[in-house]
Amino acid sequence: MTEIIAIVNQKGGVGKTTTAINISACLAASGLKTLLIDADQQGSSTIGLGLNKQQLKTTFYDFLMTDTPLDQMLKETMLAGLHILPAKSDLLGVDQKMAGLEHRETILKRRLDQKLASPSGYDFIIIDAPPNLDLLNINIMAAANRLIIPTQPEYLSLEGLANLIDTYKRIRETINNKLSILGILITMNLSNCRLSREVSQDLRRFMGNVVFENVIPRNIRLAEAPGHAKPIIIYDPQSAGAASYLAVTREILTRLNLKFSMPDQ
Repeated sequence: MTEIIAIVNQKGGVGKTTTAINISACLAASGLKTLLIDADQQGSSTIGLGLNKQQLKTTFYDFLMTDTPLDQMLKETMLAGLHILPAKSDLLGVDQKMAGLEHRETILKRRLDQKLASPSGYDFIIIDAPPNLDLLNINIMAAANRLIIPTQPEYLSLEGLANLIDTYKRIRETINNKLSILGILITMNLSNCRLSREVSQDLRRFMGNVVFENVIPRNIRLAEAPGHAKPIIIYDPQSAGAASYLAVTREILTRLNLKFSMPDQ
């Protein structure tokens, strides 16, 4: 069974796209066939994996709104086993277009069921969700099996996290009772910063084991990697950023009770 994991947070700037790209890359490097769906109109995952948005003929928008076959929309990446369904600004206004359709909250789920009806061979589908709580995000959570929620160790981020968890609970109760939170991931962590430590401690106190044990540090090489259109495990495999995403991926696979063979760092 394909695991469909959405990387969600309605707050921007929390490392959501960085997490989507690098977890996808680590999964693929572990021998797991992975599809990254860029569902953000900014197309940051698309750019971060080396695609030119201006040259794209079909995107995630076409996946949602047309009958174009999936294999005509997918793009290969520099990592064997990692494909991307790219995005660009044609997603702008897609909420209004979906709003007029029947069963508008489950359009993405039905498209995935339809276009992946034959065995896709994907072990994982990772969805990079846009930074808001609109109809597209509801579709994403209706289609996913699990959520990963990146959050910075700052108090304003915790307030936004509470709103997101309320939305998750409503969707689980009304649309997708199979949805669960795989983990909350602390990103951009400063281990020598008192605020980071205090907020992280509060988050673990309130949320318990749902918070990943591993955290993602602020790391200059990790910040540079998207500008070079490479996942961190390719851009600088010896960096702290690469080590942290490999560790989080191990933790993900352990939580899912899956056997894995992680690449050497």
